[in-house]
Amino acid sequence: MFKRILPALGLLVLAPLIGEYLLGNIAIDALPMIIGVIPLYGGGALLIREVARRWRLGWPGIILLGLAYAVIEEGLLTRSLFDPDYAGLRLLGYGFIPALGIGAYWTVFVLAIHGVWSITVPISMVEAGSRRPDTPWLDKAGLIGSAVLFLLGGAVPIALASPAALYPLSAAQITWTLITAVSLIIAAFLSARFRRPLLPATPASPSTVFAITIVAGLAFWLPTLLAMVGIKLESVVPAWITVGFYLALYATMTLLVLRWSRRMGWGPWHRFALGAAGLVTYAWHGFPQPPSFPAPAHVDLIGNAVFALAALGLLAFVVVRLRRTAPPT
Repeated sequence: MFKRILPALGLLVLAPLIGEYLLGNIAIDALPMIIGVIPLYGGGALLIREVARRWRLGWPGIILLGLAYAVIEEGLLTRSLFDPDYAGLRLLGYGFIPALGIGAYWTVFVLAIHGVWSITVPISMVEAGSRRPDTPWLDKAGLIGSAVLFLLGGAVPIALASPAALYPLSAAQITWTLITAVSLIIAAFLSARFRRPLLPATPASPSTVFAITIVAGLAFWLPTLLAMVGIKLESVVPAWITVGFYLALYATMTLLVLRWSRRMGWGPWHRFALGAAGLVTYAWHGFPQPPSFPAPAHVDLIGNAVFALAALGLLAFVVVRLRRTAPPT
């Protein structure tokens, strides 16, 4: 029984570790805070994974559900999509859209962070090391339990927060956020109906997939790289050029992965390459990322090194497991 649900328990813990700690957003001295983050991140990732595998939505379904999760978290829970002074960072000023009350740059940026790294990468890593990557890990009671855990992870912090700490949402903002999330969920279920037959062709090698995805990760975190040399993106590039760049990056990677995955040679090692590149990208990004909660510089550096080494250890573990279940050809 325990071995059967062990991957589910691993995903519960891995999702917040990647989504917050490997990212560099929370330092290692605040590791006990993971208990409060597991319900939202872990519960959300596990719920999405179980729904996708139970209803055979495939990876397009997982990504679409991950985007729905991102909309709910950033639109209704943290409310960073609408709060002009969220965490004192003024995130919406770059490409602000008055009619929607959102910042174009922040929206396309943060939704990808959660859709890809908070949800998809943890799922891909745990599945790659699992003996049952394509089947549900939980029964119906477990599925309901993961849904309850996710709901508690979102509702409890809001219920405990003081009204002054929460940005007040308008009825229109709540409505459009819910419509967007529901539309993405519906799209996830519909995506399973549009699968095309595999093509008798060879996809790019796993190493090529890994290298291209690493480059895409570097492009995604271009603002961080520029900040490391003292350049603020908003001071040199108009917002709509940046937004167009991100949309083009997403479209390019989506088309590439769809093209590769339709070929008969596509398999576990290719999917692992995608997830591994995402993990490595977060591992290097954690070093220049300042933590949200102040921590001494040496503590932050040590924590980043520990989490990066743990990520490399996870990749090594998954490679060993993959060699047993899917020997490379």
